[in-house]
Parts: sequence; C-alpha cells; structure tokens
Amino acid sequence: MSSTPQHDLDEAPEERPAEPKGRPPWLRRLAPAILLLGALVAGSILFKRLPEEREVELRLDDAATVVQLDVTWTDSSSGSGDRADDTAAVIDSSWRFAEGTAPRAVLTKVSLPDGLYQVEITVGRKDGRDVTSRTITLADESRITLFVH
Repeated sequence: MSSTPQHDLDEAPEERPAEPKGRPPWLRRLAPAILLLGALVAGSILFKRLPEEREVELRLDDAATVVQLDVTWTDSSSGSGDRADDTAAVIDSSWRFAEGTAPRAVLTKVSLPDGLYQVEITVGRKDGRDVTSRTITLADESRITLFVH
C-alpha cells in the first residue's frame, strides 16, 4: 500500500478551477434580475393575447322594423387585412325577433383579446337587409356601444 507523505501533499499546488477572467463579480448578482425582467416582458406579451370579456351594446335604429340581427367578428390583426374573407370569423352571433318586438338595444358579451377586428352587422328588416362593416380596435375598454342603422 502506497501512501503519499503529508509534506508532499502540503507542497502540491492547489487544484482549484481558475476564476473566469473578464467577468465582473457584480454580473453574477445581476443575472437573476435580468432573467426575471426577461420573464416579465415575455409574460406581458403573452397576456395581451389572452381573451377578455367585454360587454357589447348594439343600439338599433328603428328597432320596430328589425326581425333579424347577425354580428360577425373577424380578427384583422392576425390576417393579411386585404379582405374579410381571408380570415375565419372569431365570433358569430344571431338574434331573431317577431315583427315589432326587437328591443332598441341588444346587450351581449364577447370574449376577445385586444386587437383589431372587422365587425360585420347584418340587419334583417321586413322590407330587406342592411349590411354594415366596421373596423374596431379593442384595447382596455370593457363596454362597447355600436350604433346599428
């Protein structure tokens, strides 16, 4: 059995990894803060695309003549924006009324993330149909009023 004398071990150079050169010690303390900041920025980008419930009021002009109401929401911010047909409808809503019973205001809720939307409103009346198309930007508002003629 061979053993190394203690005085040989004491004189051996320490075998410790060398400290990295050029990296200041404060950088190691700052790294977690930088990582946390990056996670917060990434999280805020993701949370902007989460759906938010919004109340939509459709105010009907000459409601007594309305027998049908169709509303289609299309996301314009993700498509090419050239035509409404290029992207699929996000939300479709329909209401039917007996003649003379439509309310002056129809309240509904939609769950949509912030962004640019194309809203197509079709109003069926006894004597025909009217189609209105609007571009709406949803941001921080929780209630939207659309006037329907």
